[in-house]
Amino acid sequence: MTARIELRGVTKRFGDLVALDAIDLAIQTGEVVVLIGPSGSGKSTLLRCINALEIPDAGTVLLDGQEVDPHRGD
Repeated sequence: MTARIELRGVTKRFGDLVALDAIDLAIQTGEVVVLIGPSGSGKSTLLRCINALEIPDAGTVLLDGQEVDPHRGD
């Protein structure tokens, strides 16, 4: 079964700061997921990468098995 949202090795850096380090995540349709953690732990950055508001430095984000292309529409 294909995950609704899938992250494979997603990494995001801001200069020397590694906000996301090779994140793997699969969320199935109907599944409820909660992100918790202290300020600065990468929660918002993760959501911004899923929504293509930030471009990951490495890895892929898939929606229904299709890679999200943040450059589409340019």
